[in-house]
Formats: sequence, C-alpha cells, structure tokens
Amino acid sequence: MLRTTSVVVSVVVATAAAASPAPAQEADLDGIAYEKGSPDAPVVVVEYADFACSACGQFAREVWPELERRYIETGKVRWRFVLFELGFRNSDEAARAGHCGAELGDFWRLHDALFRAQHRWLEERKPKDALIAVAAEAGFDAGAFRACYDDNPGKDRTKKANRAARKDGVRATPTFFINGFRIQGALPRETFFELLEGAQATRDEARTEIVLVTFPSCCAPRGHGTLRPFR
Repeated sequence: MLRTTSVVVSVVVATAAAASPAPAQEADLDGIAYEKGSPDAPVVVVEYADFACSACGQFAREVWPELERRYIETGKVRWRFVLFELGFRNSDEAARAGHCGAELGDFWRLHDALFRAQHRWLEERKPKDALIAVAAEAGFDAGAFRACYDDNPGKDRTKKANRAARKDGVRATPTFFINGFRIQGALPRETFFELLEGAQATRDEARTEIVLVTFPSCCAPRGHGTLRPFR
C-alpha cells in the first residue's frame, strides 16, 4: 500500500566557485541506462526504477506522459532510465521482460505498457504469461517475446544496474537525480516539473529553496524524501 508523507526539503545549488560536495550519482551508466531525449539537453535526469514498484507505476502513468511531451520531445531534458531490482514480488520477471523490449527493438514501448498494465501482472505468482500478454498487446510478437524471456539476455545488464544502484546509494524507488539533486519518491506532477524548470533555469546560479513535498512512496522504509546536491 502507498503511504503519503509530508516532508520539508531544502535545496541548495552551489556555484562553480563554491566548495562542492562529493558526487551523489557516481556510477557509470553507459550500457546500463535506457536513454531518451537530446544528448545536448540542459537537464539530465537519471531514474532508478523497478517495474514491480507501485510508486514507479504511479509516476509512469500520472507524470511521465506529459513530462515526455513537455520536456523530452522539446529537447529540454535527457532521460536515463536504470532498470534494476529492489526486491519486490516479480521484480526479476519484470526486469527480464523489460530488457526483452529493448532486445526486440522498442524498450520504451514496453516500458509504457508494463507500467500501464501493472495491476494485471504485479500480484501474479507466476507472471510470465501475463507479461507476455502485455507485450503482445503492445505490438510485440508473442513467440519472439517468449523466446527472449526464456533466454533472458538482459540478465547481465540487470546485475550491472543493481551494482550501480548500490554504488549510488539507491535504497528506494523511484529515485531520481536531476542535474545534481537526489529525489526519492513519486512527487506530484507539478512539483516535479517545477524542479525540472528550476534545474534548467539555474544550472550555474546559487539558490536556496524550501519546498513542501507530499508524495506517495512504496519503497522508502520510512516514507521519506531527500534532495541532495552533487557535481
């Protein structure tokens, strides 16, 4: 069940001349993250997510579609999605299916389909058939998808993503890094968009904001959110 918690978050962006804290996002994500958007976008977002996380599904259904239209398709944001396993029921099976979307030519189409139909496979004791059905409805060949699922070609990528998550201190999903800030939890759409706008407008300026954030978190043990600057 999702829990809602109100927290006050202090955001501080250091100038180039100021002393910098140690990086919060250190893992090399090349060959691990699935990417979308212009490589020249002024804002880069890293999302650590588990397809079996209900808060990740909420974010994908309620925030992602408009975010994609408003920020990614317009060249304002580059998105890096790290698919890893936090340990929910069906985490392994869902990650296996997700990587097959990439193997068969369209990770993002399957990303959207799996989150959109999350309620159909999330609680299944053996979700394989349900995941294949979702993929087929999304336009993938069912036979090819089943063969890919059985072969599990993405298993090494998942292991690397799990190691990256540990290195970056990710203990809850979804966890985001927005141009220097760690954010845990599925923030409301407008709050998230304000953070993107702020990251774009003030990348090189010092600023301090106090933001009251109320958000559901399925994965943080105490339902808390944090923002932490890094360079």
